[in-house]
Amino acid sequence: MGLFDWLKPRTRTLGPTPEGLYGGLPKGARWLDGADPAGDPENFIPESEAYVFDIAEWRWGEQLWIDATTSSAGSQAGFGLVVGLSDGSNTDAAEVWEHNGSRGPILKERQEWTIPRGHPTRELVLVSHGEQTTQVLRKLEQCFGYAPFAHPALPDKNAVICELLMLRGIVIPDEDRFTARMKVVLPESDGWPYGEFFLNVNSVRKQLWVSEKSDEYRIAILDRISQR
Repeated sequence: MGLFDWLKPRTRTLGPTPEGLYGGLPKGARWLDGADPAGDPENFIPESEAYVFDIAEWRWGEQLWIDATTSSAGSQAGFGLVVGLSDGSNTDAAEVWEHNGSRGPILKERQEWTIPRGHPTRELVLVSHGEQTTQVLRKLEQCFGYAPFAHPALPDKNAVICELLMLRGIVIPDEDRFTARMKVVLPESDGWPYGEFFLNVNSVRKQLWVSEKSDEYRIAILDRISQR
């Protein structure tokens, strides 16, 4: 390393650090999107507009199984999550783009990394709990400002295949620590529209909450979990 190399700006590492930290920030920077999920887990709490669930079941093995439930609306509501985990040999990659005047966005570099054992891959499955998930559907319709449709949610144990992207957090399997803010992508396929939403997990407080990425994805979310 040259004498003044430490002064040069460094490209942010997109994969996890050896300590299990995702979304490393430049020196002196703070996480501004709500409470920092990589900080004190007791302070990583839902924002006021989030839809909050208790983690009723948590199984961290070859896959991470989560059952999320709430009775805040008077009826039991909930759904399941299955997160694909790395066996230590899975890899991931991301591209770093920058804007270059009239040339527009250009690819600066592509980063690849090995996902540590027990850490999430991009594989995520949303699992319907039948009537409980129908209650989730009714709540979302209300939050989105739509009149309730007559359609129920997908039948019990039916699933929706999604993609999971880690944004910020820390994952330490040996300590059962998984506090993270993530983005869930509903891919466009077989006539289903594209959609996104935020998923937040705090294994220390045993809470899970979802929040909106953009109102343009509302119909996509409702369609995907319903039998319409």
